[in-house]
Amino acid sequence: MTTRTGASSVAATIWRRLLVLLIGGLVALPYGAIGIWAVSVWVSGQLPLAARLTSLVIVAILVIPAVLPVTRALERTVANQLLDTAIPEPRHRTRPADTARGALFFAGHIASGGILILGIAFVFPLLTVLIADAVAARPSEESATMLRELISVTDVDPAMILIICALASALIVVCTIAAGYLLPWYAQLLLGPSRDELRARDAERTREQQRRGELARDVHDSVGHALTVTMMQALVARGAVESDPDAARAALTEIERVSRGAVAELDYVLSVLRDGDGPRGDRAPEQRTLADVERLVAETRATGFEVDLRIDGALAALPASLGREAYRIVQEGMTNALRYATTPRVTVALTAGAEEVSVVIENETDAARVIAGRGLTGLRERVTLLGGTASTGIHSGRWRLAARLPVRGPQNVRSA
Repeated sequence: MTTRTGASSVAATIWRRLLVLLIGGLVALPYGAIGIWAVSVWVSGQLPLAARLTSLVIVAILVIPAVLPVTRALERTVANQLLDTAIPEPRHRTRPADTARGALFFAGHIASGGILILGIAFVFPLLTVLIADAVAARPSEESATMLRELISVTDVDPAMILIICALASALIVVCTIAAGYLLPWYAQLLLGPSRDELRARDAERTREQQRRGELARDVHDSVGHALTVTMMQALVARGAVESDPDAARAALTEIERVSRGAVAELDYVLSVLRDGDGPRGDRAPEQRTLADVERLVAETRATGFEVDLRIDGALAALPASLGREAYRIVQEGMTNALRYATTPRVTVALTAGAEEVSVVIENETDAARVIAGRGLTGLRERVTLLGGTASTGIHSGRWRLAARLPVRGPQNVRSA
C-alpha cells in the first residue's frame, strides 16, 4: 500500500510539472510564430524598411507581458498550486530587481515549455515516422513527401535527418527532465522574496521569537510568583482567621493586591500576543527594577518567611533594562525558596559594582525537592541575553542561585 501511494505521488508530481511546462509551451506558441515572422521579414530583404521597423515594434510589445506585476503574480500562483512551493506574497512595492527576476522566470518558463511543445508537435512525430520507415525498409508516401520537402529546404540527406531528429529528441527529453526537476528551485529563486527581504523577514521573525520568549519568561516569573505568594498568604489567612482576624484580613488584602497585579500583567501579555505591539488602550503594567527589591522582600516576609537581605552598591543607578532583568532573577529565586525551602528562611545578597551586578540567593533545601523547570530555564536565558553567567545547585545542604551580570552587557548597550 505504501509503495503504491509513493508511486502515485511521484506520478502526480511528474504530471503537475509537465503541466507547468505545457502551459509555458502554449504561451510560447505566439511568441515563436511572431519571432519566426520577424526574422523572415528581415532575412528576405524584399520588404520596405517600414515593414521591418514594424516587426521590431511588435517584437518589443511582446516583452511587455514579461515585466508586468500581474504576470509575476500569475506565475507565483501556478508555482504554488502545481509545484508544491509556498512562495509568499511580497510585502513591499515591486522593485526593478523583482521585475527583472520575474521576467527571467517568464522567459525560462516559455522557453522550456516551447522546447517541449516543439518536440511533441514536430520532432517526436518525425522521428517516429523515420524510424518506422527504416524498419519497414519502404517509406510511405506521406513520409517520402515530408522527406523531399525537408531535403529541398535543408539540403540534408535522409540519414542525416534521422540522426538530427534523434539527437534533437534526446536533447528535448534531457531539457524537459532538467526543467521539470529545477522548476521549484527556479520559482523560489526568481519569484520569491529577494535576499534583502529574506534577511529582513528572518530578522523580524527572530525579534518576534525573542519578544515571545521574553513575554513567556515574564508571565512565568510574575504570575508564578503571584500564585505562590497568594497560596502562602491563603495559608496564613486560614490559620489566623479565628485567632487573629486582623492578620487574616491583612493576608486577604495582600492576596487581592498581588492577584490584581498578576491579572493586569497577564491581560497585557495576552493583548500583545493577540494584537502585536501596536498602539492599543492597554497600558503596560508597572515594571519593577532591582531598586524595588524591598517591595519584593516585603511581600515574601508577609507570607511568614524570614528574608535576610544584603545590599552593597547603588541599585537605582543601574541601567533600566539590567535592573528589570535582575529583578526577575531575584523574583524567580524567591519563588523557588517559597516553594521548595525546608525552612522558612532565604538569604539574598545583591552587589552593584561599576562593572557587574552579582545576585546570590540561598535557602535550605534538599536535592529531592529541587525541580529544574521552566523558571530556571528562563532565568538562564535572561542571563545569557545579558551576557552574564549563572549557576544553580546544592552547596552544603543549601540551594544556591548565583548570577553575575555585566553592567554594559549586549542588551544594556543597545538600550543605553
